[in-house]
Amino acid sequence: MTQAASHRTTLNQGVRMRLPVAAVMLGCLCPAAAHGQDLIAGTWQGAWSRAGDSLPVTMIVRRDAAAGRYTATFDSDRLRVSGVPFREVSVEGCCAVTLVLQGDRTTTEFRGSVRGDSLTGVFREGSDDGRFAFHRAASAPSPYTEREITFRSGDATLAGTLLLPNVEGRVPAVVFLHGSGPEGRWANRFLATQAAAHGFASLIFDKRGVGSSTGDWRTATPDVLVGDAVAAVARLLDEPRIDPARIGIHGHSQGGTLAPMVAVRSRRVAFVVASAAAGLPTDSVERYSILNSVLPDAATAEDSASATRYAEAVVAAAYRGQPRLRVDSLAARYRDRPWFFPPPPPDNPYWTFSPAFAAYHPLEWWARVRVPVLLLYGGDDQRVPAAASASRIGATLRAAGNRRVTTRIFPGAGHTFRLPPGPSGWPVTAPDYIPTLLGWLARR
Repeated sequence: MTQAASHRTTLNQGVRMRLPVAAVMLGCLCPAAAHGQDLIAGTWQGAWSRAGDSLPVTMIVRRDAAAGRYTATFDSDRLRVSGVPFREVSVEGCCAVTLVLQGDRTTTEFRGSVRGDSLTGVFREGSDDGRFAFHRAASAPSPYTEREITFRSGDATLAGTLLLPNVEGRVPAVVFLHGSGPEGRWANRFLATQAAAHGFASLIFDKRGVGSSTGDWRTATPDVLVGDAVAAVARLLDEPRIDPARIGIHGHSQGGTLAPMVAVRSRRVAFVVASAAAGLPTDSVERYSILNSVLPDAATAEDSASATRYAEAVVAAAYRGQPRLRVDSLAARYRDRPWFFPPPPPDNPYWTFSPAFAAYHPLEWWARVRVPVLLLYGGDDQRVPAAASASRIGATLRAAGNRRVTTRIFPGAGHTFRLPPGPSGWPVTAPDYIPTLLGWLARR
């Protein structure tokens, strides 16, 4: 829920998967594909490998005959991504293939060959080399059907995707709430596909002002964001396939922190999953997040003290309305320190968004929640104090008479339930995270 977890880069702590930019050259050194079989269209299963680590990946390539071009997406359970589109797919000559995967941090170049039903080669990402190997696989039928939907919330039209399990009868449903920042429906897509594959309809939607949704998340208060979530729950009541008595919400970070307010305001929410939800005052959580971001770069005890002084000034100005003059003064003094990050410019929405969140008190809303609650935390969360938040929220619920509370803290996991990566740099999810979530949902 914190707003300055990565001040030096994005000024928001929303959890977004950082995908590589991949330029893939696959030179065909083999006979043409079997008669009637497209050279690259279809499902490819395999892995990228480097530094002794192997990352399973599934790639789906489609040919749009009318447009005369290819499109492609990739899935990776380990990265927790589903349906990530390649920006460009092209084939030159008999079999030279190029795929471009647009990301925001690195460029990875894959070079290899297609040999019938095999696709192999090497790749480079910066100074790191690796290998990849794929084989053509049969396309399995999807366990769910996807449909684009829209709904109104105040002055905004919100656009999303509804995933409906391919089963008979009415099904339960989950509405996925957003983290902070410009988060689109893609941020929750992996969990939505997992829930849909296990019998839960899933609604993911673009935050206002993101993707196909109108409005502006930068000026949205907690009350507005909660209104959007309440409207999403109400939209599912119009779906004949969905059981209106079994609609729940899942929120991570900012979404988890706002989840109790959604449950109280909606009155149709049957269960709540809140992961990395703040259970302390929002200014305290922001201070915790900023310090965890900057203190690792403090070289001396004096550096640590100055970093703490600066972080407290930023939080005091943003959350408690104290003059920004002190922030600017300390910034001028500390700008050469290794831990330093420049304060947001005066017109940055951080300065208007933070006071609105300062007025939000999560425990006051948790005290009014009467439905089953699952609280999930990473034990090494550097953005939200996990143990303290879990303890305070759990105690508040029980004191209010709600005994249907399940709390799980995953040792060693961070804010997004990932363990520290190995030499390959690829993340590893806490082994019990997904099974715990899906198992709890199944019992609902």
